[in-house]
Amino acid sequence: MSTGTDRVTLELVREAAARLEGRVVRTPVLWHTTPGGARLALKVESLQPTGAFKIRGAYNLMATLPADCPGVVAHSSGNHAQAVARAGAELGIPTVVVMPSDAPRNKRSRTEADGAEIVVVGTDSAERARRADELVTERGLVLVPPFDHPLIAAGQGTAALELLADVGDLDRFYAPISGGGLMAGCAVVVAALAPHAEIVGVEPVHADAGRRSLAAGDRVTVPASTTIADGLRVRSLGEITWPVIRDRVRRIETVSDDEMLDTMAFALEELRLVLEPSGAAALALALREAKGTCGVVLSGGNVDPDILATALARRRAVA
Repeated sequence: MSTGTDRVTLELVREAAARLEGRVVRTPVLWHTTPGGARLALKVESLQPTGAFKIRGAYNLMATLPADCPGVVAHSSGNHAQAVARAGAELGIPTVVVMPSDAPRNKRSRTEADGAEIVVVGTDSAERARRADELVTERGLVLVPPFDHPLIAAGQGTAALELLADVGDLDRFYAPISGGGLMAGCAVVVAALAPHAEIVGVEPVHADAGRRSLAAGDRVTVPASTTIADGLRVRSLGEITWPVIRDRVRRIETVSDDEMLDTMAFALEELRLVLEPSGAAALALALREAKGTCGVVLSGGNVDPDILATALARRRAVA
Protein backbone atom coordinates (compact mmCIF):
# COMPACT_ATOMS: atom_id res chain seq x y z
CA MET A 1 0.00 0.00 0.00
CA SER A 2 2.99 2.30 0.23
CA THR A 3 3.08 5.19 -2.20
CA GLY A 4 6.76 5.83 -1.66
CA THR A 5 5.90 9.32 -0.42
CA ASP A 6 4.00 11.07 2.32
CA ARG A 7 3.32 14.01 0.04
CA VAL A 8 0.12 14.79 -1.82
CA THR A 9 1.10 15.77 -5.36
CA LEU A 10 -0.60 16.70 -8.60
CA GLU A 11 0.86 13.53 -10.11
CA LEU A 12 -0.84 11.42 -7.42
CA VAL A 13 -4.16 13.15 -8.11
CA ARG A 14 -3.85 12.51 -11.84
CA GLU A 15 -3.01 8.85 -11.17
CA ALA A 16 -6.10 8.68 -8.95
CA ALA A 17 -8.24 10.15 -11.72
CA ALA A 18 -7.12 7.38 -14.06
CA ARG A 19 -7.77 4.73 -11.40
CA LEU A 20 -11.25 6.10 -10.63
CA GLU A 21 -12.44 6.54 -14.19
CA GLY A 22 -15.65 4.59 -14.59
CA ARG A 23 -15.64 3.72 -10.87
CA VAL A 24 -17.00 6.95 -9.41
CA VAL A 25 -19.43 9.47 -10.84
CA ARG A 26 -18.04 12.53 -12.58
CA THR A 27 -20.45 14.80 -10.75
CA PRO A 28 -22.00 17.79 -12.53
CA VAL A 29 -21.19 21.45 -12.02
CA LEU A 30 -24.27 23.60 -11.44
CA TRP A 31 -24.16 27.40 -11.67
CA HIS A 32 -25.72 29.86 -9.27
CA THR A 33 -25.45 33.65 -9.34
CA THR A 34 -25.65 35.38 -5.96
CA PRO A 35 -27.53 38.66 -5.40
CA GLY A 36 -24.11 40.34 -5.29
CA GLY A 37 -23.24 39.05 -8.74
CA ALA A 38 -20.78 36.28 -7.84
CA ARG A 39 -20.93 33.22 -10.09
CA LEU A 40 -20.77 30.00 -8.09
CA ALA A 41 -19.69 26.81 -9.85
CA LEU A 42 -21.14 24.16 -7.56
CA LYS A 43 -19.40 20.76 -7.65
CA VAL A 44 -22.26 18.51 -6.53
CA GLU A 45 -20.53 15.62 -4.75
CA SER A 46 -23.81 14.83 -2.98
CA LEU A 47 -24.76 13.05 -6.22
CA GLN A 48 -22.14 10.33 -5.80
CA PRO A 49 -23.74 6.85 -5.37
CA THR A 50 -22.75 6.91 -1.69
CA GLY A 51 -23.92 10.50 -1.30
CA ALA A 52 -20.54 12.14 -0.73
CA PHE A 53 -17.04 12.73 -2.10
CA LYS A 54 -15.51 10.12 0.23
CA ILE A 55 -15.84 7.31 -2.32
CA ARG A 56 -13.06 8.93 -4.35
CA GLY A 57 -10.42 8.50 -1.67
CA ALA A 58 -11.60 5.17 -0.29
CA TYR A 59 -11.72 3.48 -3.68
CA ASN A 60 -8.40 5.02 -4.74
CA LEU A 61 -6.58 3.55 -1.75
CA MET A 62 -8.39 0.21 -1.59
CA ALA A 63 -7.83 -0.49 -5.29
CA THR A 64 -4.09 -0.58 -4.56
CA LEU A 65 -4.35 -3.30 -1.89
CA PRO A 66 -2.93 -6.78 -2.65
CA ALA A 67 -5.26 -9.60 -3.67
CA ASP A 68 -4.64 -11.44 -0.38
CA CYS A 69 -5.68 -8.47 1.79
CA PRO A 70 -7.50 -9.99 4.81
CA GLY A 71 -9.82 -7.02 5.12
CA VAL A 72 -9.85 -3.35 6.04
CA VAL A 73 -10.99 -1.26 8.97
CA ALA A 74 -12.08 2.37 8.95
CA HIS A 75 -13.42 4.84 11.50
CA SER A 76 -16.10 7.31 10.51
CA SER A 77 -19.28 9.10 11.51
CA GLY A 78 -20.84 8.00 8.25
CA ASN A 79 -19.70 9.21 4.84
CA HIS A 80 -16.27 7.56 4.90
CA ALA A 81 -17.95 4.50 6.39
CA GLN A 82 -20.30 4.23 3.42
CA ALA A 83 -17.47 4.82 0.97
CA VAL A 84 -15.27 2.08 2.45
CA ALA A 85 -18.19 -0.35 2.59
CA ARG A 86 -19.12 0.33 -1.04
CA ALA A 87 -15.52 0.08 -2.26
CA GLY A 88 -15.12 -3.15 -0.31
CA ALA A 89 -18.27 -4.60 -1.86
CA GLU A 90 -17.09 -3.74 -5.37
CA LEU A 91 -13.52 -4.92 -4.83
CA GLY A 92 -14.40 -8.03 -2.80
CA ILE A 93 -12.61 -6.82 0.36
CA PRO A 94 -14.16 -7.49 3.81
CA THR A 95 -14.78 -4.26 5.74
CA VAL A 96 -15.12 -3.33 9.40
CA VAL A 97 -16.15 0.21 10.32
CA VAL A 98 -15.93 1.87 13.75
CA MET A 99 -18.82 4.33 14.08
CA PRO A 100 -19.98 6.62 16.90
CA SER A 101 -23.14 5.86 18.83
CA ASP A 102 -24.75 9.04 17.49
CA ALA A 103 -24.04 8.36 13.81
CA PRO A 104 -27.02 9.30 11.62
CA ARG A 105 -29.32 6.31 11.21
CA ASN A 106 -29.31 6.45 7.43
CA LYS A 107 -25.50 6.48 7.26
CA ARG A 108 -25.22 3.41 9.48
CA SER A 109 -27.94 1.47 7.65
CA ARG A 110 -26.39 2.16 4.26
CA THR A 111 -22.97 1.09 5.53
CA GLU A 112 -24.44 -2.18 6.78
CA ALA A 113 -26.32 -2.66 3.49
CA ASP A 114 -22.99 -2.86 1.66
CA GLY A 115 -21.85 -5.66 3.96
CA ALA A 116 -19.69 -3.86 6.49
CA GLU A 117 -19.40 -5.03 10.08
CA ILE A 118 -20.17 -2.10 12.40
CA VAL A 119 -18.33 -1.57 15.70
CA VAL A 120 -19.99 1.11 17.84
CA VAL A 121 -18.05 3.36 20.25
CA GLY A 122 -18.64 6.75 21.89
CA THR A 123 -19.05 10.07 20.16
CA ASP A 124 -15.44 11.33 20.25
CA SER A 125 -13.52 10.97 16.97
CA ALA A 126 -10.34 10.15 18.92
CA GLU A 127 -12.06 7.11 20.45
CA ARG A 128 -13.06 5.89 16.98
CA ALA A 129 -9.48 6.17 15.79
CA ARG A 130 -8.12 4.29 18.83
CA ARG A 131 -10.56 1.40 18.38
CA ALA A 132 -9.73 1.11 14.69
CA ASP A 133 -6.02 0.92 15.53
CA GLU A 134 -6.78 -1.83 18.03
CA LEU A 135 -8.63 -3.81 15.36
CA VAL A 136 -5.62 -3.54 13.06
CA THR A 137 -3.56 -5.32 15.74
CA GLU A 138 -6.25 -7.76 16.87
CA ARG A 139 -7.38 -8.96 13.44
CA GLY A 140 -4.56 -8.08 11.07
CA LEU A 141 -6.76 -5.66 9.13
CA VAL A 142 -5.50 -2.80 6.94
CA LEU A 143 -6.44 0.68 8.09
CA VAL A 144 -8.20 2.91 5.56
CA PRO A 145 -7.96 6.31 7.27
CA PRO A 146 -10.64 8.92 6.64
CA PHE A 147 -8.23 11.61 5.49
CA ASP A 148 -4.58 11.33 6.54
CA HIS A 149 -3.09 9.31 3.69
CA PRO A 150 -1.71 10.60 0.37
CA LEU A 151 -3.86 8.20 -1.67
CA ILE A 152 -6.99 9.25 0.22
CA ALA A 153 -6.27 12.95 -0.31
CA ALA A 154 -5.28 12.38 -3.93
CA GLY A 155 -8.57 10.60 -4.59
CA GLN A 156 -10.52 13.46 -3.03
CA GLY A 157 -8.52 15.93 -5.11
CA THR A 158 -9.99 14.52 -8.32
CA ALA A 159 -13.12 16.56 -7.52
CA ALA A 160 -11.14 19.77 -8.08
CA LEU A 161 -9.45 18.31 -11.15
CA GLU A 162 -12.87 17.71 -12.71
CA LEU A 163 -14.17 21.10 -11.60
CA LEU A 164 -11.33 23.01 -13.25
CA ALA A 165 -11.61 20.91 -16.41
CA ASP A 166 -15.29 21.87 -16.66
CA VAL A 167 -15.06 25.50 -15.56
CA GLY A 168 -11.57 26.79 -16.28
CA ASP A 169 -9.98 29.45 -14.10
CA LEU A 170 -11.43 30.58 -10.76
CA ASP A 171 -11.16 33.62 -8.54
CA ARG A 172 -11.81 31.60 -5.39
CA PHE A 173 -12.20 27.98 -4.38
CA TYR A 174 -14.25 26.93 -1.33
CA ALA A 175 -14.29 23.51 0.36
CA PRO A 176 -15.08 22.26 3.86
CA ILE A 177 -12.26 21.16 6.13
CA SER A 178 -12.48 18.33 8.63
CA GLY A 179 -9.28 16.31 8.85
CA GLY A 180 -8.19 17.94 5.62
CA GLY A 181 -8.21 15.13 3.05
CA LEU A 182 -10.63 16.83 0.67
CA MET A 183 -9.01 20.24 1.01
CA ALA A 184 -5.44 18.92 0.79
CA GLY A 185 -6.11 17.07 -2.46
CA CYS A 186 -8.11 19.92 -3.95
CA ALA A 187 -5.66 22.60 -2.81
CA VAL A 188 -2.79 20.84 -4.59
CA VAL A 189 -4.83 20.85 -7.80
CA VAL A 190 -6.10 24.43 -7.55
CA ALA A 191 -2.72 25.87 -6.56
CA ALA A 192 -1.09 24.18 -9.56
CA LEU A 193 -3.75 24.72 -12.22
CA ALA A 194 -5.46 27.94 -11.08
CA PRO A 195 -2.61 29.64 -9.21
CA HIS A 196 -4.32 33.02 -8.91
CA ALA A 197 -7.38 31.57 -7.15
CA GLU A 198 -7.78 32.23 -3.44
CA ILE A 199 -8.25 28.89 -1.65
CA VAL A 200 -10.67 29.19 1.28
CA GLY A 201 -11.48 26.52 3.83
CA VAL A 202 -14.72 26.33 5.81
CA GLU A 203 -15.34 24.86 9.27
CA PRO A 204 -18.09 24.94 11.92
CA VAL A 205 -17.69 27.61 14.57
CA HIS A 206 -17.13 25.02 17.28
CA ALA A 207 -14.93 22.62 15.27
CA ASP A 208 -12.32 25.03 13.92
CA ALA A 209 -9.07 23.12 14.25
CA GLY A 210 -7.91 24.28 10.82
CA ARG A 211 -8.59 27.96 11.45
CA ARG A 212 -6.76 27.83 14.76
CA SER A 213 -3.88 25.91 13.23
CA LEU A 214 -3.38 28.49 10.48
CA ALA A 215 -3.40 31.25 13.08
CA ALA A 216 -0.89 29.41 15.29
CA GLY A 217 1.34 28.18 12.49
CA ASP A 218 1.15 24.63 13.84
CA ARG A 219 -1.45 21.90 14.25
CA VAL A 220 -3.96 22.65 17.00
CA THR A 221 -6.31 20.14 18.62
CA VAL A 222 -9.74 21.42 19.62
CA PRO A 223 -12.24 19.94 22.10
CA ALA A 224 -14.82 17.44 20.91
CA SER A 225 -17.71 19.24 19.23
CA THR A 226 -21.45 18.70 19.10
CA THR A 227 -21.97 20.67 15.86
CA ILE A 228 -24.76 19.30 13.69
CA ALA A 229 -22.16 18.86 10.93
CA ASP A 230 -21.17 15.36 12.02
CA GLY A 231 -18.75 15.04 9.09
CA LEU A 232 -16.75 18.05 10.33
CA ARG A 233 -16.24 17.08 13.98
CA VAL A 234 -12.62 15.96 13.68
CA ARG A 235 -10.49 17.52 16.40
CA SER A 236 -7.28 18.14 14.44
CA LEU A 237 -5.91 18.17 10.92
CA GLY A 238 -3.83 15.20 9.78
CA GLU A 239 -0.06 15.03 9.87
CA ILE A 240 -0.01 14.67 6.07
CA THR A 241 -2.84 17.06 5.26
CA TRP A 242 -1.71 19.88 7.57
CA PRO A 243 1.43 20.96 5.64
CA VAL A 244 -0.55 21.07 2.38
CA ILE A 245 -3.22 23.25 3.94
CA ARG A 246 -0.69 25.45 5.73
CA ASP A 247 1.16 26.19 2.50
CA ARG A 248 -1.76 26.54 0.06
CA VAL A 249 -4.94 27.60 1.86
CA ARG A 250 -5.14 31.39 2.12
CA ARG A 251 -7.66 31.49 4.95
CA ILE A 252 -10.17 29.38 6.86
CA GLU A 253 -13.50 30.84 7.95
CA THR A 254 -16.27 29.44 10.14
CA VAL A 255 -20.02 29.06 9.74
CA SER A 256 -22.61 28.45 12.44
CA ASP A 257 -24.99 25.53 12.72
CA ASP A 258 -27.85 27.92 11.90
CA GLU A 259 -26.07 29.08 8.73
CA MET A 260 -25.66 25.48 7.61
CA LEU A 261 -29.32 24.74 8.33
CA ASP A 262 -30.42 27.81 6.40
CA THR A 263 -28.19 26.86 3.49
CA MET A 264 -29.61 23.34 3.44
CA ALA A 265 -33.11 24.79 3.10
CA PHE A 266 -31.92 27.20 0.41
CA ALA A 267 -30.28 24.38 -1.53
CA LEU A 268 -33.42 22.25 -1.43
CA GLU A 269 -35.86 24.98 -2.39
CA GLU A 270 -33.74 27.06 -4.79
CA LEU A 271 -31.23 24.56 -6.24
CA ARG A 272 -33.29 21.33 -5.92
CA LEU A 273 -30.40 19.73 -4.04
CA VAL A 274 -30.39 17.76 -0.78
CA LEU A 275 -27.35 18.61 1.34
CA GLU A 276 -26.30 17.51 4.81
CA PRO A 277 -24.87 20.16 7.16
CA SER A 278 -21.27 19.31 6.26
CA GLY A 279 -22.15 19.42 2.58
CA ALA A 280 -23.70 22.86 2.98
CA ALA A 281 -20.81 24.46 4.90
CA ALA A 282 -18.78 25.74 1.94
CA LEU A 283 -21.89 27.02 0.20
CA ALA A 284 -22.96 28.86 3.36
CA LEU A 285 -19.72 30.85 3.36
CA ALA A 286 -19.78 31.42 -0.40
CA LEU A 287 -23.31 32.82 -0.21
CA ARG A 288 -22.12 35.18 2.51
CA GLU A 289 -19.00 36.58 0.84
CA ALA A 290 -18.24 35.25 -2.66
CA LYS A 291 -16.94 37.55 -5.39
CA GLY A 292 -16.12 36.78 -9.02
CA THR A 293 -16.18 33.20 -10.25
CA CYS A 294 -15.93 30.74 -7.38
CA GLY A 295 -15.72 26.96 -7.24
CA VAL A 296 -17.67 25.47 -4.33
CA VAL A 297 -17.61 21.82 -3.27
CA LEU A 298 -20.97 20.55 -2.02
CA SER A 299 -19.39 17.62 -0.27
CA GLY A 300 -22.32 15.42 0.74
CA GLY A 301 -26.06 14.89 0.95
CA ASN A 302 -26.56 12.11 3.51
CA VAL A 303 -28.74 14.15 5.81
CA ASP A 304 -30.78 12.82 8.71
CA PRO A 305 -34.46 13.50 7.90
CA ASP A 306 -35.00 15.16 11.27
CA ILE A 307 -32.20 17.66 10.62
CA LEU A 308 -33.57 18.43 7.16
CA ALA A 309 -37.01 18.99 8.69
CA THR A 310 -35.45 21.41 11.19
CA ALA A 311 -33.79 23.31 8.34
CA LEU A 312 -37.05 23.64 6.42
CA ALA A 313 -38.96 24.66 9.53
CA ARG A 314 -36.47 27.47 10.13
CA ARG A 315 -36.93 28.74 6.58
CA ARG A 316 -40.72 28.69 6.86
CA ALA A 317 -40.57 30.51 10.20
CA VAL A 318 -38.58 33.35 8.63
CA ALA A 319 -40.68 33.53 5.45
